[in-house]
Amino acid sequence: MLFHTAEFFFLLIITFVLYYLFRNARLVLLGVANCLFYAAASWGFLGLFLGVSFISYLIARQIPRGRSRFWLTLGIIMNVANLAFFKYSMFIIENLETVTGLTLVARDGFWSTIVLPIGISFYTFQLIAYLVDVYKERIQPTNSYLRFWVFIAFFPHQLAGPIMRGHEFMPQVEQTPNLTLTPTHFKYGVYLILWGLAKKILIADQVAPIVNDYFKSPADLTMAEAWTGAYLFGFQIYADFSAYSDMAVGLGYLFGYRLPMNFLSPYISANATEFWRRWHITLSSWIRDYIYIPLGGSRKGRIRKDVNLLTAMLISGLWHGAMWTFVIWGFLHGLMLVVHKWYADGLKKLLDRLPSPRAAVSRIISWVYHAVAVFIFFQLTTITWVFFRAEGVQDAFDYIGAMFDPAGWANFAQQVASQASYLWLVMILYAVHLLEYVVRRHETSIASWWHRRVPAPARGLVYALLVFVVIAMIKGEKHDFIYFQF
Repeated sequence: MLFHTAEFFFLLIITFVLYYLFRNARLVLLGVANCLFYAAASWGFLGLFLGVSFISYLIARQIPRGRSRFWLTLGIIMNVANLAFFKYSMFIIENLETVTGLTLVARDGFWSTIVLPIGISFYTFQLIAYLVDVYKERIQPTNSYLRFWVFIAFFPHQLAGPIMRGHEFMPQVEQTPNLTLTPTHFKYGVYLILWGLAKKILIADQVAPIVNDYFKSPADLTMAEAWTGAYLFGFQIYADFSAYSDMAVGLGYLFGYRLPMNFLSPYISANATEFWRRWHITLSSWIRDYIYIPLGGSRKGRIRKDVNLLTAMLISGLWHGAMWTFVIWGFLHGLMLVVHKWYADGLKKLLDRLPSPRAAVSRIISWVYHAVAVFIFFQLTTITWVFFRAEGVQDAFDYIGAMFDPAGWANFAQQVASQASYLWLVMILYAVHLLEYVVRRHETSIASWWHRRVPAPARGLVYALLVFVVIAMIKGEKHDFIYFQF
């Protein structure tokens, strides 16, 4: 069930009204809504989700009672096996067949029937985090499966995050009957939902067919076409994924919950470290806390730290999809993280040896350096997105080859002229990205100005207009959210 459909808004409105009418039945209502929302995709996969989550719930309750490492290991193995079977079994088999030259399974039999349950990667990570946190005594396991089901399957973030931790969300779930909704929080929730809808329908869905055309035949692209298509995909995936996250956070506000923001204008990042503090924040923090740090983090020397970073990012890439293109994408981001940390340390040592310039000169140099760094890193990020979007490794390298084709410089001006309209679109989308950053930084002051300066009748007219716009938007053609496939 897509967020931008009439069916979803019907479920939302019914659940919202009943939620505030029957305070003591809130958990039951949310539990049923979670089931209906997920069952819209597949009743079978709902049964799988319920089963895996129930077993994880039972295992978590056993962890504090002794033999905790055994139960933790069992829980992690079960969840990883569930994810691996549905997501990676054919990937592993195909690669074994390539290496051995043997046909291991028939393609028209059982294996051809495997379908990836939507949201499985997200709920697997949440279940593992919950088990680990119980084991490390960060939280106490809940004694109610209903509360656990609401925690793990809360429908606004069920399919594509944000990835919630037990200590972040479970205390809120336990307080569900006592949660209240203030007018301020209601307005903020609706604002985030509308913001997300606008990004999804007006940007991501409109750019998607253009991007599809560029990536259809990578080997036939000119240099300018290749860069233009890659730029547009970068904005498509950002608008698509951040739209879902914004709406999820907004929907959480409507029910009194506080979900963490998942994106903070990532394309203004000056380096890989900053990018992963702004892009898919809950995933990057999960990778840090449950993979990078357990591997040793930065505690065992510089080389081991770099290996741990690369390993964590390789796993992040593989988490996104069972294709070598995602592995390469994760490796490239891991490599950029490693290179940046070496570069930052070297630059700091160099600057410490040089005389400090005057404050005004220092500010100018810092501003110019930051602007250049943002520009360069945006180009690097754009290159990595090719591996994320391409249909296969060969297509990705064909696309990259077109981006760096030396022959492209011969008539580069003409190529750019032929792509002028889409390049203008790229610049407009980047300007919108910057505008979003400014608005998010000044939300409180903007809201204060809006209520202080704009008369109530005018505000009401704007709100009514927005309702009509939303109705018009959800009637149009629908595209799945990109991250549903992960």
